[in-house]
Amino acid sequence: MLTREQNEALTRVEGEAPMGRLMRKWAWIPFAIPSQIKVGEAPLKVRLLGEDFVAWRAPDGRIGFIDRDCPHRGASMALARNEGCVLRCIFHGWTVDVSGKVVEALTHQPDPEAFAARVKVNHYPVREAGGLVWVWLGGEPVAEFPKLPFFELPEGHVWMTVTKAACNWLQGVEASLDSAHVGTLHKSWVPRQTEFDIRAYGSTRKANFLQALAPRYEVDRTPWGMSAIALREMPDGSNHLRATQYVAPYINMVPRAPYGNGSLFIAVPVDDENHLLFFGFFSRQDQIGLDTPRVAAMVTNGRFVLEDYAPVKAGREDNYGQDRELMAQGHHSGFGENLLVEDMVTQISMGPIRDRTRDHLSSSDVAIVQARLLLLQALRNDAEGRHPLAPADPRYLMEDAMPVDALAPPDSEWRKVLAGQRQTA
Repeated sequence: MLTREQNEALTRVEGEAPMGRLMRKWAWIPFAIPSQIKVGEAPLKVRLLGEDFVAWRAPDGRIGFIDRDCPHRGASMALARNEGCVLRCIFHGWTVDVSGKVVEALTHQPDPEAFAARVKVNHYPVREAGGLVWVWLGGEPVAEFPKLPFFELPEGHVWMTVTKAACNWLQGVEASLDSAHVGTLHKSWVPRQTEFDIRAYGSTRKANFLQALAPRYEVDRTPWGMSAIALREMPDGSNHLRATQYVAPYINMVPRAPYGNGSLFIAVPVDDENHLLFFGFFSRQDQIGLDTPRVAAMVTNGRFVLEDYAPVKAGREDNYGQDRELMAQGHHSGFGENLLVEDMVTQISMGPIRDRTRDHLSSSDVAIVQARLLLLQALRNDAEGRHPLAPADPRYLMEDAMPVDALAPPDSEWRKVLAGQRQTA
């Protein structure tokens, strides 16, 4: 259980909050999927860590990412005309190019070019990788771009979506670290996933979620954060091992059999009370698209809006659009649109920021406890001038941050199983 001071330290990201300051200089931040930023379209409004920005794509493919306010007198550049490589403010016609320079300052005479060259615009580095668009908000020096396993996959082997979540970012992180909820919250979806696994891989492991609701957790600290290993005993005495990779501070890679497949959950702080949830699949073996079985198994009504994948239909007063008639027909949660809506609703129902001093954590919450401790230590490390995750464990490289779904013999050492998966992949 956290104290109020600890809960405040972990959840607050706006202004000069320590966690927000730490995130800026710790990690590249995903802010969009590529389809949200098209050549010639209106600037994309972006809000991260309580600050407002705009992004747009130039005809040559480059992406500009600048503060929302025009450097002249603060009119919103979200209203600007997109003129290819520049945005033109509709107020006085000032233009800012994709590299973050004021090109025209039409209100100044004489020598407007020299004047424009002296105007500072906050411009931020952008990279595209893994079906996401990432930005660095931490100033100089720019951190090395991460080498996450799904970045190196061929085109078409990563499928990504994004959803707006009306709650704090840590609620999103903890939900995707929590393996214990799968067999209850997603009870109506697990059989669909099991059917897919049987057809594709001959695996029935997911069916075990319905019987083993309280996994035994083991946690291994890594240079990227931690491996959260959920162990469930199978009917034959073997162990179903699922190792989720938590890449701190906000990425979780959740396993899907066989090795080399996974689901991605990335909870990016918009402000203290909202986050973006990026969700998707990746596979070393197969291409993934809207018509692939693993995606179709997540959705019942055929709605595929990648840029708003799991909207919550209503508010607290209307139980977020829960369909009690659907429940009477046998659906467990009453949220039948897609599996991710169930996650969204339960996170939002906790309130904008969960008061964790009221939690009563159980044995299956080990990974959540360890993630909280990891983040609190990261804040202390930063205050002492050290890397957030210091000291690093030399046994692992970032390329090892691959989730694992495997069967382990009875009484086997799960670390050996993980090592064997990596060596033979």
